[in-house]
Amino acid sequence: MKWSIAQLLKLRNQGDGFTIDEMVELPELTQLHPDIRSIRPVHVHGDASFTSNQVTFNLKIQGDLTLPDARTLEDVTYEFDIESLEPFFLENGRYTEQFDDVNLPEGNTISLVPIVKELIMLDVPMQVYGNETDKTQVEGEGWTLTDEQPEAQPKIDPRFAGLADLFSKKENEEG
Repeated sequence: MKWSIAQLLKLRNQGDGFTIDEMVELPELTQLHPDIRSIRPVHVHGDASFTSNQVTFNLKIQGDLTLPDARTLEDVTYEFDIESLEPFFLENGRYTEQFDDVNLPEGNTISLVPIVKELIMLDVPMQVYGNETDKTQVEGEGWTLTDEQPEAQPKIDPRFAGLADLFSKKENEEG
C-alpha cells in the first residue's frame, strides 16, 4: 500500500483508477495504544480515482482488536468497519495551506499504512463490554456487583430540626 508519485502518475495516464484489496499486519498498534492487547491482520480494500493533481482513495478497513472488558478486564473482541475518503496531492510543492483536508506525499511516495493506523486508533472505543447477553454477571474474582439502594432518610434542614421534634410530640399526645 505504498506507491511512488511516478507510479501513480503513470496509472493516472493509463485509465480511470485502480482497486486496492490487501491484508495488512499492524502489530505495532499494541505498543501505540495501551488498551489494544492484540490485532489480527486488517483487510483494506477500496479504489483510487484521479483528478488533475490528486488521487483519492475510497477505503474500507475491516478487522478486529482484542480489548479489555470495562467491568472484568477480560479479553473482548471488538470488530471494526471503517470507511474513509483520503485525498492526496500528486505534485509536491503545488499546494497551499487552504487545503487542510488533503494529505501530502512523504517525499516522492504515498503510503496508506499511517492513515490506516490512525483511523484504527481513532476508532478504539473508550469502554467495551463483553458478551451483551451476559449482563447478569454480578461477581468476579474478588468483587461483587450489588444493586442495593440505601434506605432513604428524609434530610432535615438543621434550622428546622426543632420543628420536627414538635410534630413528633404532637402525634404522641394525640395517639
